[in-house]
Amino acid sequence: MCAHTYKPQPLSLNIPHAQVTTLSVSKTDYSQIADYYDKVRPPPADVWIEKIIEYGEINESSRVLDVGCGTGGFPLGIVSLKKALICALEPSSEMLKRAVAKDDSRTILWVQGDGQKLPFRDDFFDCVFMTLVIHHIEDKELALQEIYRTLKKGGNCVIMTHSHYRIKRNILSYFPGLMAIDLKRFPTIPSLKSMMDKVGFGNIHHHVVKHDEGSLPTHEYFDRVRKRYISTLTLLSEEEFQKGIKIFEEKVREKYGKQIKRILGFNFVIGKKKVPGCACIAR
Repeated sequence: MCAHTYKPQPLSLNIPHAQVTTLSVSKTDYSQIADYYDKVRPPPADVWIEKIIEYGEINESSRVLDVGCGTGGFPLGIVSLKKALICALEPSSEMLKRAVAKDDSRTILWVQGDGQKLPFRDDFFDCVFMTLVIHHIEDKELALQEIYRTLKKGGNCVIMTHSHYRIKRNILSYFPGLMAIDLKRFPTIPSLKSMMDKVGFGNIHHHVVKHDEGSLPTHEYFDRVRKRYISTLTLLSEEEFQKGIKIFEEKVREKYGKQIKRILGFNFVIGKKKVPGCACIAR
């Protein structure tokens, strides 16, 4: 059993001690933002949770792993709909503590660990998923290899991420410097699919899923941005942030006025661990 698991009565999964890799790239320090993370980030919309279940082919008998679970929004959402065996992995102890505090079901196995060295045995999970995590991982191919290793044959990998197309058209592209950071951090969809193919996944395909959040008062959105509600904003120096927020607010007011229409779109990239003798073709 992992020494960093917070579950009081954990399930036996033959998990060795989890180790967190020190990354050389600039990273968001989630231990510093855990206190206010849930206050500035809305919970995942039902459609995102439903798509993870659909693309991951999750049912009540599934074994599921969330890599980079944060404060637990997705595993908690999934377990409320499907009584599957859910494991949730997160490197930040502060984020993980907040996830555990919200787990009234007491059925999720919470584990502190690194997505580049998954502390689980081979061929165990039916579905492994990531939601807006792949850009945080330094060695993305290694993380995909680990997902492949821990999946059962025929199991599904589901990655929810941003495409470069959407990054360039996001409202935050008006904030000086942000778009360049995210274009560097996020892999393109073709490159992600290529990495998955190299690792060994078959039937690789992706879907764009949109969700209409309705309108949000401009001043409320500015408040979210001032509180640095996405990780990219935390990578700016205080001087860069203060200069940028003034330019951003001016441009957004000019374009949107008092209300911002919020239609979110994410890319879901899916791959299946090959079954011997099965011809799986990337789409």
